[in-house]
Amino acid sequence: IGRSGALSARNPFSAVKILWVTNWYPSAEAPFRSPFIRAQWLAARSAGVDADLLHIDILRGPIVPKIGWSRGLHGEYILRLEWRWWKFIYHNPWLTAWYLARTYAGPKPDLIHGQVLLPAGLTAAYLAKHWNRVLVHTEHWNLAPDRLRSGFWGFFGRRAMGMAKVVLPVSEHLAKDLTSVLPGTPMKVVPNVMDLSRFHYRPTPTLPCATKFRVLSVAHLIPLNKHIKITEWALEALGILQKRHPEVAWQYVHVGGGPRQRELEDLAQSIGLSAHWLGNQEPGAWSEVEADVLVHPTLDETFGMVVYEALHRGLPVLASDIPAFSAWLRPPFGLLVADGPEAFADALEQFWLNPFAVPQDGFDFKRFEAQEVGKQLQKIYADLLPQNGF
Repeated sequence: IGRSGALSARNPFSAVKILWVTNWYPSAEAPFRSPFIRAQWLAARSAGVDADLLHIDILRGPIVPKIGWSRGLHGEYILRLEWRWWKFIYHNPWLTAWYLARTYAGPKPDLIHGQVLLPAGLTAAYLAKHWNRVLVHTEHWNLAPDRLRSGFWGFFGRRAMGMAKVVLPVSEHLAKDLTSVLPGTPMKVVPNVMDLSRFHYRPTPTLPCATKFRVLSVAHLIPLNKHIKITEWALEALGILQKRHPEVAWQYVHVGGGPRQRELEDLAQSIGLSAHWLGNQEPGAWSEVEADVLVHPTLDETFGMVVYEALHRGLPVLASDIPAFSAWLRPPFGLLVADGPEAFADALEQFWLNPFAVPQDGFDFKRFEAQEVGKQLQKIYADLLPQNGF
């Protein structure tokens, strides 16, 4: 990319101590994309950390590339690139880092905090090396360990992660997977921030063999999730139960929209299932949806925020038996379920026959509060940059 025309835009940064670098972030086009990164950043700032965030927003656009800087609602700095061949830039983070290294106009930060291995993690590592700055990396991506094991991306990813003074996975099981690929790399789990203020504990006890049973599922229905969030299993499981127990009014409610919704609506209709599609909602809005149980069929999960939200509200959870949940999801909190619609039908039937209530004091949800996460980040920065006197 050259420096002529629109591409000569300069970065309006002011001096900062910490610079977060991310491609995953909410935007006008994708308001529900990775709000957990914004929540962690705001938590750090609330703890007194002098941090700015750079959102590198790369998306499809015209033949002639357009690039420019803007500010976000919370003061984020947004570098926006629109180009027909946007994927070329997105999958070449070195080009983005090269452009930033040339055009960054403000004083350099003391520490760069990269978010997610690809692509921002590589961009952040390049900048840290170019400016000779301390690097910290937070990993939110469940596929990061697999990418680190691969050939091309694994080579560069392991080098980038190896530069970090500490890697911060958001969950214990992700930390375990990353450690298997990066032995010796310092790691500390810093969980996602969860705003549970709207999820008031209000269990609605389900009667055994109830004549009406409501199943809730929460997931974005985007193509990227098709082979991870297997919503079809929940629908097909209810179809099986309708045949086993036709006297029961089995109902399905889904929160979360996207391009896949139409095909799932068709599937529910072909099954003859009573299904309600509520679409995308603001964080926490689904807390008021009435249900007997949350069903969460997924092949992989980094954190499982929706599961914790349901439990905080007092809603039992039936979730896939994956590492994110296998160590702790047991009655009276929920049930682990094997893959496939038959397994989910059996689990739903088991809960319908013998329902249980989630206890109010079952979890230490305080560790997910913004204040607690902010304190953790503040201490990490202070240990790495003692001369700054955090």
